[in-house]
Amino acid sequence: MRTETLIPIQKPAASAHLSTGSPMALSGRKNEIKEMLLIDIQSSNRVATFYCAGRLVYGLEVEMLRNLLKARTEHDIRIDLSEVIGIDAAGLGLLVELQNWAAQTRRTLTLLYLYENVWRMVILTKLCASLEISYADLLALDPEEDECDRPQLIA
Repeated sequence: MRTETLIPIQKPAASAHLSTGSPMALSGRKNEIKEMLLIDIQSSNRVATFYCAGRLVYGLEVEMLRNLLKARTEHDIRIDLSEVIGIDAAGLGLLVELQNWAAQTRRTLTLLYLYENVWRMVILTKLCASLEISYADLLALDPEEDECDRPQLIA
């Protein structure tokens, strides 16, 4: 099994000190720190698993995941979102784009272990029918059946 860890390029302010490999970057506001996306890739045979941590938002984070995933040659691709603490419209759009890309290229793309806030956004935007999500370890606060006949959290 092969493992790769990718750390995004960071542009700290002159007065800021960030350790190498830190998933943090300074935002435009004074002393405010925001999480960046870290991606760890594990590959074996025909399966690649992307372990994501941080925020999947518009900008470098979305582009990095898109480029890394589309460059893979494995048939079965899994994206573990258990440590993704935030997602925006660009992040959700990327997940739908990647799901469609996988279908067009005859691959399997599965989202694993959605963090509660990410899961809520999927529900609010009604993307459950468009995304292949593994529900194996999903803990529902208040399970209900949706139009996809899958249990889901009430947002």
